Amino acid sequence: SPLKPPPIPSYLVYQTRSPATGKGRLLVPLSNPQTADVLLRLAAAIAYEYNYELECLSVIVVPHSCSPAETSVDIAESRQLLERASSQGNAWGISVHTQIRVAHNPATTILEIIRERHIDLLYMGWQGQTSTPDRIFGNTVDIVIRQAPCPIILVKLGKQLRHDNSISSSSEVQTSNSALAALFSLSTNFNRLLVPIAGGPNAHYGLQLLPMFISLSRQPEIYLCQFFDPNSHPADLSILQNSARFVEQHTNAPVTAIPLYSDAVAATVIDLAVNKQCDAIILGASREGLLQQKIQGNIPEAIARGSDCTVIVVRQALSD
Repeated sequence: SPLKPPPIPSYLVYQTRSPATGKGRLLVPLSNPQTADVLLRLAAAIAYEYNYELECLSVIVVPHSCSPAETSVDIAESRQLLERASSQGNAWGISVHTQIRVAHNPATTILEIIRERHIDLLYMGWQGQTSTPDRIFGNTVDIVIRQAPCPIILVKLGKQLRHDNSISSSSEVQTSNSALAALFSLSTNFNRLLVPIAGGPNAHYGLQLLPMFISLSRQPEIYLCQFFDPNSHPADLSILQNSARFVEQHTNAPVTAIPLYSDAVAATVIDLAVNKQCDAIILGASREGLLQQKIQGNIPEAIARGSDCTVIVVRQALSD
């Protein structure tokens, strides 16, 4: 078969740079003005916790018949979005760099930026479902999950957060947890977290991120659950118990460990989240696991579609 021509690179039409004061960079593609504020607050909390700078990106997509470098585009809306991100970063004391690029494909543009700007972590909003049958998360996210070398955090905002567009400019600083919660005004929305674990490296990565998500809460409660074969009584609970101990040591939050004996993973997680009135579900996912799920049905998407709460999918850096 003939070799496909390499993708045409994106074209930079606008950028701002802040002081390079952080220990790393967190890339946040922003496209939807309705959810940008809340996504940005979560991103800022991560940047705050890790001492990262924020790299905010807006991609203006043009048809393949047009050259990105030669096509005239209106950047007013994108620019407004990024200027808001910059001013919020200033209020929070976080360096925010911004850029608008014209491109054929958002996914290849995100991969370009990860290489060019030496991105340490990619953080993306996600609709929670896809209309493309052969894609798990939709086109852009699927390509990025396969190819982005850095760790990824995908966030599908729950109903409560989607309708919370009030930006906090609060500068009051008390103790660290409540200070962060006040700073990013998400404290009411991140108290109860449900974390299904599978024992793999990405599940553990999800656990390592918990202190950061908990920093957004004033009264955190964590529910860890692990699935077992319904016929496997008594099951080996050592991974679940060790994980609960690890989380307790690193968060000082109450942790409840719940063994689940069921084959219906997505439905059981959704029911448990309702039962425990959880604000967010955090799922670890490997690239291989996600791509194999085409056969067994895509568990993260089923949970995201069936749940009203925020769903966060984490994937570790790809090993070579």
